[in-house]
Amino acid sequence: MFMTNTDWEFTDAETMTNVAHYMWPAIKKAGAISFRAAQTGANTARTYILWPDAETAYEAIDELRATANKMTDTKVTGMAEGFLMVDFIDR
Repeated sequence: MFMTNTDWEFTDAETMTNVAHYMWPAIKKAGAISFRAAQTGANTARTYILWPDAETAYEAIDELRATANKMTDTKVTGMAEGFLMVDFIDR
């Protein structure tokens, strides 16, 4: 599995959360396995998208980021990607 991370800066956290809810169907349609976001500051967040492989991620991620940018006042401040090393979830 492959993961992409995007760091975002925005003016309104609620709007950013609404955009994330709106974006999930498109992210899923592009082949993503999961989508998470964490608020990292008053006006910053990091999104995590898990993909089945790097090829699927590379085909979709730029367009998804551009779409999110158009929907609200956001700015991409950082990006990272790589193959998933561990994934522990205990709910």
